[in-house]
Parts: sequence; structure tokens; C-alpha cells
Amino acid sequence: MRGKNQKLKLLYLAKIMQEQTDDSHMLTMPQIINELAKYDIEAQRKSIYDDLSALQLLE
Repeated sequence: MRGKNQKLKLLYLAKIMQEQTDDSHMLTMPQIINELAKYDIEAQRKSIYDDLSALQLLE
């Protein structure tokens, strides 16, 4: 079953990446999945890659 905050996944992913990463500090995919889980969001590796690609279009 999908988490109740699933529609907010992209926003939370952007928040996580902005707050916890920079040019010298990265997160692994399991870490990203764990961080999203803190917001009650279940995510698969492939969907996160798609979301990260979408966020790069905003740069």
C-alpha cells in the first residue's frame, strides 16, 4: 500500500537533497529511501531515479 504522503514525494525528495547533499556529500539510494520513509513515503529505486531526473530539469 502506498504511503499517505505519496503525492508529496517529489517535494520531499527535493527537500532531502537540498538539505543533506552538496558537491562533496552524497546520499546512497538506501539512505534516500530511508529518508523518504520518515515522511511516510514508500519509494522504489527506479521511481527515485525518475524523480531525480525531473528535479534536474528545474536547475
